[in-house]
Amino acid sequence: MKKIIRCSLILLIVGFLAACGDSEETSSNSDKPTAPDKFLTIGSGPMGSGWYPITTTMTEIYSTEFNGLNATQLEGGSNANLKSLEIGDIQMGITYTMDFNAALEGGNGFEEPLENVAAIGSLYPTYQTIATTANNGEINKIEDILDKHIFLGPQGGGGVIGFWNMMKEYGIDEQAIEDAGGQLSYGNYSDGTSMLKDNNVDVFLGGGAPYVSALQEMEITQPIKVLPISQDKLESIEEKGIGITTGALPGGTYQGIDEDTPTYVMETMIIVRADLDEEYVYNLTKVFWENLPTFEKQVPDRAKEFDLDTVLNGIDPETLHPGAKRYYEEQGVIE
Repeated sequence: MKKIIRCSLILLIVGFLAACGDSEETSSNSDKPTAPDKFLTIGSGPMGSGWYPITTTMTEIYSTEFNGLNATQLEGGSNANLKSLEIGDIQMGITYTMDFNAALEGGNGFEEPLENVAAIGSLYPTYQTIATTANNGEINKIEDILDKHIFLGPQGGGGVIGFWNMMKEYGIDEQAIEDAGGQLSYGNYSDGTSMLKDNNVDVFLGGGAPYVSALQEMEITQPIKVLPISQDKLESIEEKGIGITTGALPGGTYQGIDEDTPTYVMETMIIVRADLDEEYVYNLTKVFWENLPTFEKQVPDRAKEFDLDTVLNGIDPETLHPGAKRYYEEQGVIE
């Protein structure tokens, strides 16, 4: 009889402790915002790009900070992410302000204006790098790439459109490359640097803040050189007001390149479907900015630029999702 009573007491105690544990877990989960859907797909950049680790961190944060949300990422590019957002393949993504503004108006890669895209905010400036191997004596300036094999990154990426906008200043377009015997290739940055290292392409295009991770990995065994953009060409394209500005790749970004290299810059931003619930987007925006320490740990070189003071760079406040706009109004970013 005593054994039965003792066993019953033990079971009661175990049950009580388990109930307390369940209660604490339920209480903890109730403090988290709940998403209207169980899944969130975020459009990223190509493998080896600076965008990929950012969206990796975003998926981890959102999966942890929301109640019952499974966040994943999908390889893409600036334009591809905008188009995927429009048709609902993704609910959130990264793009360039240049392409976002073009998507709203139509043109520059968009046959007609997109209707279901909205802004969350700008993150950081992206320096465009046009590089070749350091031992390539035939390529030393932009004019030298005309008859060469050029790797342009992901075909749906904003870097491609930015490149051709920049090349217009030199009188270079796809037809001119083809007529001169040149060739174009596309793919993720990791594949591109492998092709450059193996001399399967002559020129590599990529965007970073300021460095391209795949290029830094490559230069350990194969040094690179970066082609400068003429200052007059930079000033000319900046005056056009299409979202491309004058910049300089800081000296020391890559081995053996100690001086700043003039180049063009595009602003990276976060986008979201315009039809997402306002409260949901408010929480997506809030959770992002309240977890800056995690970004600073995971992507320090880019996260150091994440700042509410520059969150509207290149963005018309009227294009913000109402949920994001409400958060910025609370933070005093928008009056």
